[in-house]
Order: sequence, then structure tokens, then C-alpha cells
Amino acid sequence: MLIQAYANEELWSPEKLQLPERSRLYHLLPVAIGTPFVESLTSYIARLAESHSVLPSVLISKEITPYLKKVFAKRLSSRRLRALFDRARALNGTGDIAMDFVQALETLTLRSDLCFLTLLNCASILPPRGLFRAYKAWCPACYQKWRLSRQVVYEPLLWAIEAVKVCPQHHQPLCLYCPYCHKQSLLLEWHSCSGYCSVCGKWLGKLGTSCDFLERGTLSPEELTRQNWTANTIGELITVVPRLSSPLPRGNVAEAMRTVVNLVTKGNIAAFASRLGIPKNTLWMWHTGKALPQLDVLLKICYCLEISLLDFLVPEKVANQPLKISIQKSPEQSHNKRISPKCFNSDRVEEVLLATLAISKQPPPTMKEVAQQLGYDRRTISRHFPELCRAISTRSQSYRKALRLTEVEQSCQEVQQIALELLNRGVQPSEARVSELMSKPGYLRYQAVRAALQEAQCRARL
Repeated sequence: MLIQAYANEELWSPEKLQLPERSRLYHLLPVAIGTPFVESLTSYIARLAESHSVLPSVLISKEITPYLKKVFAKRLSSRRLRALFDRARALNGTGDIAMDFVQALETLTLRSDLCFLTLLNCASILPPRGLFRAYKAWCPACYQKWRLSRQVVYEPLLWAIEAVKVCPQHHQPLCLYCPYCHKQSLLLEWHSCSGYCSVCGKWLGKLGTSCDFLERGTLSPEELTRQNWTANTIGELITVVPRLSSPLPRGNVAEAMRTVVNLVTKGNIAAFASRLGIPKNTLWMWHTGKALPQLDVLLKICYCLEISLLDFLVPEKVANQPLKISIQKSPEQSHNKRISPKCFNSDRVEEVLLATLAISKQPPPTMKEVAQQLGYDRRTISRHFPELCRAISTRSQSYRKALRLTEVEQSCQEVQQIALELLNRGVQPSEARVSELMSKPGYLRYQAVRAALQEAQCRARL
């Protein structure tokens, strides 16, 4: 056996070996970055906790919290952690909470791509209101497919977006309620585990169960086509965002809105707003860039123009390509001439009010009836003659109260008479039998009438 000889300088070097930096938490790879089915940040946190064999609540409170910069999450107690879970949708969103968690997790895992698990790069074009749902939504077919093929089971960011109602792969509505306990699960819980119910712990990918869908029984073929388009166009936006050199500027929305208004209604904002069924002042705010439309409005406009959401957010594409405009004009609203304010005849009103109090009409008219007779609003009359109006209302209420007491007393007598007749026939006077024979069975809700019935039943037992 030959032993190869090595020079001394090959066996030992005085230079210090450079070890790569070690991460505090596992360098866990997110799922499907750069695809429509990219993983959500809430799902990543749950999987990261599972990989360390701890609960998400423990991972957040013990490891992530010290790296957070915002005061709201410092020294998280159980109560504050519950509040964080209740608004876990913000972790996938466009605000400071998402940014804070992304930076903390990137520091702990030494990853630099976790911002793509949120919509942070869309913060300038998508307002947070109505963007995400508070509870989990999932496709059982996707869960089952991943489990059978031994792929990672996770929760895509697409499922967390409120506007997405169907799975673009299986073309079926997303499920919102557990088929076993019929409860909803928050996006992140104390013991969240992807693919399992956070309440009962059952597997959510079982097909053929009586799962309650988001749009169960209401999706027509046309609506299903629209929902598939919605999921695909949002997925396209999610796919392209990581490849952009810089986030889309806020001004793109206003510029695209101006282009669309010019194409559809030749710059007439009011006409365009009428076709969309929104206030023209709201559209003007979008048109001038003073506010951003919510995602569902952008999707509605894009679907009517048969253009993708991504193309809409790039004004050059909106202006240069032919658009098939299918926004139908809403039916013309009847433009009634404005009725001039009615002159309040104070003398006549006072005369009628006094006459109403003077007559002994039975039943006395209510203030509503008097106002209808005069042709004025009750509040207008009351502002001018509060004492007279109060007197009319008081008299009417007193009469109705006395009438009700009289009818209650009559019902008590009627109940006793009916009970006696039933006893004479050898029939037990139960509440059901007595109510069938009463002229006003609804009066059994009054305590006095029920007491009269119970008294009659007691005599029957004796």
C-alpha cells in the first residue's frame, strides 16, 4: 500500500478558516416564489415553527418578538398575542406590520426573499382595505394532491386575498369552514398547521366531505368564468412582482384611470361613474390620484375592458392596445324636478294641533297621522310646537296603553272560559289547545294571561 507524501504547507495553513454566517432559525425555503401559488408569510411562520417542533405562538413570542421594531409587538403577552392573531391578515399585507415581520424573519433566517410572501411591493397601488380575508380559505383538492405526491403542504398567498373565490387550478370554490367542526380558522393561530383545522385538528384535504364553500350553490357558469379570471389575473400580478426592478409607482393607477375614462366616455367622469355604479366624487379622487381604488373595483374595470390587472397598472399598455369596451351604460335614472321647499304655514298647523287636542275622537290620532294630514314632516312640526306635539303623542299612547290593559283582561277571562270548556269535555287545557281556541293567541305572551292559564291548569289537576 503506497502512502502519498504531502508537503507541510499543504497540511497546515496559518490563515484562519472563514466560516459562513450561521442563522438563528432554519434557512427554510419558501414555496413557489415567482409563481401564482407563492406561499403566504403566515403560512411560512407556521411551517417555520413546525420545522423547529414548536408552536407558532412560542416561535413568535420567544424568537421573533425581540427582533421586531414596532412597539405594538414588544413583550407580547397572551392577550397581545391574541390580538396579533386576530389581525394576522396584516402580516401578508402592505403595511408596517408586514414589513416589520419580514425584516425580523430575514434577520433570523438569513433569507432575502421573504418580502415576496406578502404584497409589500404593491403597497403603492393597492390600498389595504378589503384586500385580505381574516379567515383561512383553501382548496381541498390542492391539499390532497400535495399530500399524496409528498409535496410541501402550505397556504398560498392567493388564497388569503379577499377577491379570490375559486381555485384557478381545480376551478372550484374555495372552502371557508371546516367540514367536521364547521368553524372558521384564523390565518395564524396558537397552534396553526398548514392543511389542518386550527380548531379541531382534522385534515382539510379530504375530498367528498360536506364542506361549506365561499360561494356554495351560487356560482353560475358566467360567474365561475369571472372568478377564474379574477384568480388568474391576481396570480399574474403576484408572479411578476418579484421580477420588477422597482415597485409600481402610485401614479400609474391615476394615469390608467384617466386613460380608461377617455376611452370609454371621452373624458366624462360622471358618465363613467354612472356606468360603474359608484359616486362620481369617488371616481374623481381616483382620477386625480388623491385616493386609490380598492382591488375589487380595479378588477371590475379590468374585467369589463377585457384587460389583465397587470396591463392596467402599466398605462402604456392600456393606451396602446385595442380594448373591447363592455361596460354597459346603466339605465337612465329618472331625473325628477327638484321640489321647491314648502312654505310652513305656522298658523294653520297650530290651529289643527289645538283642534286635535280638543276633539274626543276615539281612538285619538297619533302625531304621525296628524303630520300626514298637514303634509309636513313630524320633526318639522315638533320644532315649531313641541308642547302641542308632546300632548298629542301622550294622549295617543295613554289610550293605547289602556286599550291593551283592557284586552289583556279580556284575554285572561277568555283563557279561563276556554279552560273550563275543555275540562267539561274531559280534555286537559294545555297551552297549545287553549291557544288554538283563543281569538288573540298572541296575548299569551303577557304575564297576566299566562298566569290565568296556569291557574286554570292548577284547578284542573285538583
